[in-house]
Amino acid sequence: MKRNVSKILAIVIALALALSIAAISAFAVEYTAVNGGQTSFNKEFVVPATANVPDVDFEFTINPGTAVPLGPDNEVEILAGPVVTDDTTGEITAPTIGKAEFDGNSSTTADANDSTKKIAVDGVTVDLTGITFTQPGVYRYVITEQPNEYNGIKDDENAVRYLDLFVFPDEQNPSVLKVTPSMRTVDQNSNFKKTYNETTGLWEYTYEEDITDKSDGYKNELETVDLELSKKITGNQADMTKKFKYTLVLEDVNPGTYKVEVTGTNVVVTDATSEDYSNVQADAETGAYTITINETTVDTEGKYTCYFYLTNGEKVTVKDLNKGYAYTVSEAAEDYVSTQGIDNEGTENDYLDDLTNSNVIAPLTKVGFTNTRTGVIPTGVIITVAPFAIGILVFGAIMLYVVNRRRRAVY
Repeated sequence: MKRNVSKILAIVIALALALSIAAISAFAVEYTAVNGGQTSFNKEFVVPATANVPDVDFEFTINPGTAVPLGPDNEVEILAGPVVTDDTTGEITAPTIGKAEFDGNSSTTADANDSTKKIAVDGVTVDLTGITFTQPGVYRYVITEQPNEYNGIKDDENAVRYLDLFVFPDEQNPSVLKVTPSMRTVDQNSNFKKTYNETTGLWEYTYEEDITDKSDGYKNELETVDLELSKKITGNQADMTKKFKYTLVLEDVNPGTYKVEVTGTNVVVTDATSEDYSNVQADAETGAYTITINETTVDTEGKYTCYFYLTNGEKVTVKDLNKGYAYTVSEAAEDYVSTQGIDNEGTENDYLDDLTNSNVIAPLTKVGFTNTRTGVIPTGVIITVAPFAIGILVFGAIMLYVVNRRRRAVY
């Protein structure tokens, strides 16, 4: 009896050992390693349809995500994305992420939802070729857009995206891993389920196509305002065709090229030292010019200075300046009396008299000067001399008459 028990026990142990070896072999599949490759997402930059795209960049960071344990019904757990760091600095060297870059040459398309806007798009590359994957799973990275340093640009409402790398066996070749990236806006489960296939001895992964929070990138928007300068000349001794020099100082303006609309000719001066029209742009047909603001055209305080020559009834409008800019405007009044602001008899075109305004947010700011020159015209000289002149003429006529009568009497 003891021998039979011993035999049965030996058989059970052997079966258990065999099953354990089978289980180990099922889990100890060797996959062909694969690197993360490259993926990308879009940065959309929405600007007014009338504006040039400013010279701005948007930057991002990428870091490992937080692990999420196995979910219900064998939903695949999420693993923190692996990284490679520099041994000296500890900085992440892989994966790396690029930046979105825009300038006046960026191509744009009309905004299908708003005819007053247009959209420029730039792709941002995520390089994961320095990361190697040897086991299946969902690996998560967190991408964060850094706050932009520009005025008048609204960041995306959600600065964070979750980049999931689905690293699973290739359907055609189960021993080879395949990487599929997917970007989302929320930190949730993986939407993958796994089932063990007893026939192949491999885990099979099923993707549930019910993700409603997929994302293909970020969207930022530029808000702009216009600045209009105008001139009025009055007075009985004023020269109504005389041009006065305006000095406009702009600061906190994003780098880029800005349109300038004018109503007259010989208006825009490009040379800061010019006191005449030798360096004046003239384009009577379009009446439009541009000014370029960048690190080479601003002073050490970041201020840009431009000059305009305006006469009575003329105006100049700098278009699509970013909200939050500041301006100061002054003029050379010469021997005219200069008054801040322009009175247009209470019409909607009245101009403000605030010539220095920081963080402008109104859609349109109007400023200007009224230049006056008056004096007394010496018309009274004629009135004073006239009676004497008339008296002399009458006296002369009488004397001629008397002389003529005497002559006739002699004959």
